[in-house]
Amino acid sequence: MRSFLKKAVLLLLALAVLVAVTFVAFPGLKYEIYRKLPPKMRWNISYALTDKFVVGMVYFVERNNQLLLVRHTYQDKWALPGGWVERNESFEESARRELDEELNIKIDDFEVLEVNKVPRSGIINIAIRGRLKEKHVTIRDGEIYGYRFFDLHHLPDDVIYTHKPYIKRYLEARRPPRQLPPEEPAPSTPPERQSP
Repeated sequence: MRSFLKKAVLLLLALAVLVAVTFVAFPGLKYEIYRKLPPKMRWNISYALTDKFVVGMVYFVERNNQLLLVRHTYQDKWALPGGWVERNESFEESARRELDEELNIKIDDFEVLEVNKVPRSGIINIAIRGRLKEKHVTIRDGEIYGYRFFDLHHLPDDVIYTHKPYIKRYLEARRPPRQLPPEEPAPSTPPERQSP
């Protein structure tokens, strides 16, 4: 039995080397073969060979120039509310679901602020801004034990490190553009020349 397994492994290895050499020698061949496969099989091959990502979201929820931050039971620092996008969900649907599940709130005026890939990971983070519709927030999720609205100019120092860059960029984007000093108008007539 052991001899049979050894031969089978060697045969599979030789076949793999032969296929690899063939594809290196004839680079267009793999695409010709791929095109002849049924669409479902092509899709399955593409899915198996591509990178997979998890899409996370952070939400900038404002009320009267104040930003909502939460404290999670597993992290003793302030954080932006957030969650994961589920399969077949739009960004807006995900934000509505997560904020309703965790804090019983609804937001309007959705805007995607930025999309970033977390370095050396399979995570894509999306930052979304929205305005709070309700006056009251109710914690409905066991992973959140506190929340607070902070003045945008007096945010706490103890924010989780992964959210600090998002908050910094958010605040910079909210600042009004810097006003340049007005240019002096050009004289309507050229200055007179003085003779020597």
